[in-house]
Amino acid sequence: MIAFLKACVYGMVQGLTEFLPVSSSGHLVIAKHYLGVQDSGITMEVITHAATALAAIIFMRRRIGGIVRAAYKTLTVGYRGLDDTARGDIGLLVMLVVATGPAVVAGLLLRSHVEGLFSDVSGAARMLIVTGAFVYLTGRFGGGQKTFNLPRALAVGVAQALAILPGISRSGLTVGTGLAFGVERKRAFDFALLLSIPVILGAMLYEFLGGRLGGSGPLLAAAFVAAFLSGYVAISLLFSSVVKNRFYMFAYYLIPAGIVLLILQ
Repeated sequence: MIAFLKACVYGMVQGLTEFLPVSSSGHLVIAKHYLGVQDSGITMEVITHAATALAAIIFMRRRIGGIVRAAYKTLTVGYRGLDDTARGDIGLLVMLVVATGPAVVAGLLLRSHVEGLFSDVSGAARMLIVTGAFVYLTGRFGGGQKTFNLPRALAVGVAQALAILPGISRSGLTVGTGLAFGVERKRAFDFALLLSIPVILGAMLYEFLGGRLGGSGPLLAAAFVAAFLSGYVAISLLFSSVVKNRFYMFAYYLIPAGIVLLILQ
């Protein structure tokens, strides 16, 4: 029973922190340390990331559907046969592909070098403070009426690559970077959430191919459900905070939390 509750808490932590700008990796380091969650290899991470990816896909299903339809039309009638809406979706797809590149490179080249950091609570705490400062500055003073172009999309992709470090929030850096470049708030949110999906799925594929899976089915199922439900709630909260200009308020949690954790170490 205790193991089941721990799996549920672990899944909730993953779901809530994956999309809120508070760093899922940093909180999972802390959760593992204080909850004593044990699993075979990285199975729990794979399962909970699958749940959060599903939550993001469902939340963005209409936008994803538009991209898929535009891609299909491009293959059948060619780019010149597309209407303005479909051309916009193809442009978004190209920018997402470009922006995904830095995270792929970072994952392939740096993954083995940063794995040791996932047991370093002090390091994660320091990065929470860094994330908090960035979220405050960009959320308070960023945003505008601009749209995405390739340079801005690439900058967001580089920011996402930095989230390989525990304590650095993917959503905090990707949304914040979009806001820092003056991108309209809903566009910054949409792009950041769409950009998270291929990275999460790619990380899952990497671990599956690595053959490092295993663990208790019921516990993994409990973690999956908890991560999916809490992840969908977190996406809704993130959307509301960004469009209502309250994104910076997450810094009021991140910075004190990082300081407290440093004191406790």
